Amino acid sequence: MANVASASGLDAAEEGFVAKAKAFLKSPWVIGLMVLGLGYALYTIAPPSEWRDALERAEPAWLLSAVLLVLPHEMLKVFRIEQLLPETKPARVRHSKIVFGMSCVAQLPVGTVGGDVYRVVRLEECGAPAEDATAATFIMRMIGFSSTLIISAVAATLIFGMVWPLLGVLLAAVILFVLANAENPPAFLSRFVDWADRTGSGAWGRFLSATARLFHHVFDEATDVTRMQIARVMGYTLALYAVRAAVVWFCLLAVGLEVGYFGALAALAVGNLASSVPSPAGNVGLREGGMVGVLAGLGVAVAPAAIGALLFRAVVIAGAGLGLLLTTVLDKVIGPPAAVSGDA
Repeated sequence: MANVASASGLDAAEEGFVAKAKAFLKSPWVIGLMVLGLGYALYTIAPPSEWRDALERAEPAWLLSAVLLVLPHEMLKVFRIEQLLPETKPARVRHSKIVFGMSCVAQLPVGTVGGDVYRVVRLEECGAPAEDATAATFIMRMIGFSSTLIISAVAATLIFGMVWPLLGVLLAAVILFVLANAENPPAFLSRFVDWADRTGSGAWGRFLSATARLFHHVFDEATDVTRMQIARVMGYTLALYAVRAAVVWFCLLAVGLEVGYFGALAALAVGNLASSVPSPAGNVGLREGGMVGVLAGLGVAVAPAAIGALLFRAVVIAGAGLGLLLTTVLDKVIGPPAAVSGDA
């Protein structure tokens, strides 16, 4: 089975580092540490007294519904990844376990990038080479960003009566068109790889060569993605938005905010758009800031809107943690499929 270390030409020391990183991410203690990290991140944004007051007033039925809705939301991610990495289908239970874990990681100060690294490193357990998982992640990110632009534009137009956000739909169409016709980037990057190989040895030379090969592989994989695959991934992404907006809506209703479903959808889309560029703080505050801005425009007071937005992040952790527990038990009962465990 190919892996990112051997595909990139890393030396033995670097391969050892990658192996240690994989072992660390497989540790059962990692998720617990990540949850503690999330708690610290939330503490820096809102004092415990505000959280306590909000949770005391919260409706348990809405909170429980939001937590349970995270489970099908994460399973949609599993099916979406399978569109680009079909080799993961025989290991769906283990794959689901990884996706639930990735969702926990993505809520922490390492943010979205941390979730992507977690996925890329661990998907090799499901039969997907790390370099292919990296390429698929890039493609999904581009399609996801396009979906965010479309939903943000439509929501802003419908709710606030603005027309200029529809330019986002045009930009999304351009991104999808380039992705569906990505033939020239690999040719250009091939020349870049050749140049990188001629830079000589040393840490910088190896890093440059490995980076060039990785980007070449990403765009090379993009040329093999059919328009039907892009359409299916787009469909799953829009379905994810619909379910995630319901989770946001339930969180807002739980703290007594009478906001409609489409208001929650607009808040989510704008929040995701605000956090599209990864930040050192793991997007904690960026996404919430975008959500609060939309909710404030709908007449919701800033303080309760911020609590509702932060509660959404906590609910995702709770739901993903529940899914992680269930899939961990199921994975131990069923065991890895033959193709993955090496018995085939």
